[in-house]
Amino acid sequence: GALTTLQYNLTAAPPSQPRNALFSQIISMFTVYSLYQFPSLDSWHRTALAPAIVETVTAKLGIIHPPSGASAIAFAADLYGIEHMGVFLLGVCVAITTAIIINNLSDKRQYPTNWPILRAINAMYNSSPNGK
Repeated sequence: GALTTLQYNLTAAPPSQPRNALFSQIISMFTVYSLYQFPSLDSWHRTALAPAIVETVTAKLGIIHPPSGASAIAFAADLYGIEHMGVFLLGVCVAITTAIIINNLSDKRQYPTNWPILRAINAMYNSSPNGK
């Protein structure tokens, strides 16, 4: 829901970029997994702490991605087990790959707009004799 809304409607927004989506979800899963290591925390405390920690850390790192807070809540509240984290991250990777393919089919959109690999490819293309 929220991930694909960002990827298809706000393609230039920093929170929709693949770097933010992937790394913030990894931080989200790591945070929830870390909170599970404290047996004295019940699900209510984990559910309150997880999104607060995730959004604070991702904002400080400059990779804010609001859906990562939602996934932290879902895993911290025991809606999904820790064993589902890998499948969830795989789903994020599939959504990113699909968004890259579909968004770049249009001449009016480019996704992702800010990835270092894109700058390197553009630099190689522009420096070649057949480039622009």
